[in-house]
Amino acid sequence: MCARKILPGVAIIALSVGCLAADVASSCSPAFSEVDVKNGLKVQTDCGLPARTLNRLTIQLNRAVRRAELADAQIVSLAKATNVILGAVHTQSDRIGGKTDSAFAHVEPLVERLVEQIRAQPDAALAAEARQWSARYKDLRSRSSIERSPDSPESRIDDALKRLDLEGAVQLLTQLLAETQGTAQVFAARSYEAGEIELLRFAPQNALPYLDKAYALQPEDSDIATAFADTLLAQREYERAEPIYRTLLSRYQVLAQEKPAAYEPRIARTLDKLGNLYVGLQRPKDAEAAYLRALETYWGLAKQNPVAYGPAVAETFDNLGALYRDTQRLKEAADAYREALDIDRALAYHDPATYRPEMATTLNDLGILNGATQHMSDAEQAYCEALNIQRTLVRSNPAAYRPALARTLNNLGNLYSATQQLREAEHAYNEALTIRQELARESPALYRPDVARTLTNLGALYRATQRPNEAQRAYQQALQVYRVLAGETPHVYQPDEARTLNNLGVLFSHSGRPREAEDAYRSALDIYRTLSRETPARYRQDEARTLGNLSTLLRQTQRPLEAEEIRREAARLSDTTDAP
Repeated sequence: MCARKILPGVAIIALSVGCLAADVASSCSPAFSEVDVKNGLKVQTDCGLPARTLNRLTIQLNRAVRRAELADAQIVSLAKATNVILGAVHTQSDRIGGKTDSAFAHVEPLVERLVEQIRAQPDAALAAEARQWSARYKDLRSRSSIERSPDSPESRIDDALKRLDLEGAVQLLTQLLAETQGTAQVFAARSYEAGEIELLRFAPQNALPYLDKAYALQPEDSDIATAFADTLLAQREYERAEPIYRTLLSRYQVLAQEKPAAYEPRIARTLDKLGNLYVGLQRPKDAEAAYLRALETYWGLAKQNPVAYGPAVAETFDNLGALYRDTQRLKEAADAYREALDIDRALAYHDPATYRPEMATTLNDLGILNGATQHMSDAEQAYCEALNIQRTLVRSNPAAYRPALARTLNNLGNLYSATQQLREAEHAYNEALTIRQELARESPALYRPDVARTLTNLGALYRATQRPNEAQRAYQQALQVYRVLAGETPHVYQPDEARTLNNLGVLFSHSGRPREAEDAYRSALDIYRTLSRETPARYRQDEARTLGNLSTLLRQTQRPLEAEEIRREAARLSDTTDAP
């Protein structure tokens, strides 16, 4: 892999990270339990705060959790993010001698925004967003802590920020922007601050107009330019963000000639963001070039400070791995994930809570890639190591890690099926199914699709092992789930419904039940014809395959004219699909 040639010896950094990392003691911070979430959020640590304050917050947040019908794993994710926010508020209040309980009154709307995010995107990285929030709040509080006249507008804004009254702070700033002309620099600074506060409110669409104004007035201000470009990137406005990042990159490269220690980290971060941007623009070559340049810079930084920059090296390898995987460069993807895994192993030695779950995720990804490249023994080894980690994690926090354990078990079942280790495959599928059925009973909207996928896998396995009754039962249970899901979201689940019907048709055909096979094939065809009219390039081949199955069945049941007509229809579709 090209990254491996440029950056040999990742194990050296991994070893350095493992040797130099140290546990950092932290002061008390109010927190919700990240384990006991069965009945919602529960206070685990109060740090001496009034019980009334935390009880009121807990009641309000649990109402939002119940309205959103969050799964246990999502509640754990929400608890982790909320704890980061609570820690930042508590720390800043302690530092300036404020009252945390007054600030906590304004935490609820922030967490409700996070609830909305996880509803819209079930696998949203809430903890990462919360860490960005914490850094932004710390920076904003530091910049607003200078001495001011008590009755000045800025002082009132500072007071609102101290109380975490973000809505009040942005209203005061908006009023100040409307009333005061001032210099371009002052207007840009206030617009930037308003944009930052809107980002703290998890309202990026509201932040963009403020940041746009600030950037138009002060394009040479790197903090303003970075905040504007980052927000555009998060909102997938890639074309607008690209020139800003490129300008920042050129600026940092010039400045790094005199102050490399100060500006090389900014160069690496900007290159990483450009890589993400080019992935969004579907420009994989540009994304690869950006990631490799970021990796080269991070590599140099990590040799000097492995604790600070080792995680960035690992994350960039993860980005490269995902890029190579999605562009079907599977060997290079596996190499990149292995490099990331080496570093994560060392990081996990001193911070297992953060990096052992990441190790398991990377191992699962490696298992998929090794299987796809026919390295079956390596795939099995990766899956088994992931499972060992995940079983340990589940014992300490089942709410958080059962979904990941079930996913790895299902993938291991697929591997064993592909290598004809059918008894082992059945065992893995059944364990995955048991977990997924439990999860689906608790949160059907989120986990029913997973149940159906594992049932489909089991159906194929039972068919391969000459157990038609069990195969039929598994397929029909999966079909029942898919029909419900297709009624709710047709464009997502109708293909699964049609595929399962086709599988049932094959099963019935092979077990001497031609009438039921024909019914299943024709039901699948009805769906595929609808799908192929809307998206011909994607579904015509599936339609042709099902037509071919039906034609074979009709020929076997002595209906040659119908069989020939269906065969010709399938051939026409195949010719259309193969045409340039």
